[in-house]
Amino acid sequence: MKKNLKEIIENINNKLRSYGKAAVKESQIGDNPIVRYGYKPQYIFDAINEELGPENWRYEIASKEILNTQVVVEVKLFIMANGEWLLKGSQFGQAQIVKKNAGDAHKGAVTDALGKVFATGLSIGTDAYRGLLKSVYVSSARNTTAAKAASSIKTSPKTTSPKTADATNKTSIINQENDLPEIAGVSYQMVGDVCIASGNQVYDKKDLLKAVGFKWYSDEKHWARPLAA
Repeated sequence: MKKNLKEIIENINNKLRSYGKAAVKESQIGDNPIVRYGYKPQYIFDAINEELGPENWRYEIASKEILNTQVVVEVKLFIMANGEWLLKGSQFGQAQIVKKNAGDAHKGAVTDALGKVFATGLSIGTDAYRGLLKSVYVSSARNTTAAKAASSIKTSPKTTSPKTADATNKTSIINQENDLPEIAGVSYQMVGDVCIASGNQVYDKKDLLKAVGFKWYSDEKHWARPLAA
């Protein structure tokens, strides 16, 4: 593997974000009222295989236990680096046995464990654990409305250039739709359904950003929040 691993992981996460709602699933375990949002496993594996290469990662089943209603497995993840296989961590996964089909439950448990160890060992798909995927799943209608409004706004060539006016109008729409403050030196950009604050005064205005729900994500080096927050 000749590419830098950090760069590869960043590319994988960007590819997952580019898939949008199609890659996000909504799940609820049993009667638990909490609904969770995560990436569909196949999209994770597709992004990893495309960027990392299927020959550069593998897993081992460290343990397996079949209970009355579920299968529990422990999976170890290995990554090829500099000609050697490196252990990047292990996680337990579980899946319910449906219609006495323990084989399918075993596959589901392995998939569950791999998703966890990719997140904890390599920081792949961590948007799910940051709570950033709910807005991707449920707020497409509002973004469509904002996009239509942005495309319908006409600007005057006497006061500003088309590019500058378009950027200003889009920022204004984002602000209005999400109750974002007008902060000098700070602009807002949409990446999927996540709002990212940028500009030459973002650091100086971090307290204002915190007050309206923005958080600092050190991996991506930016302040962001879901548009639905």
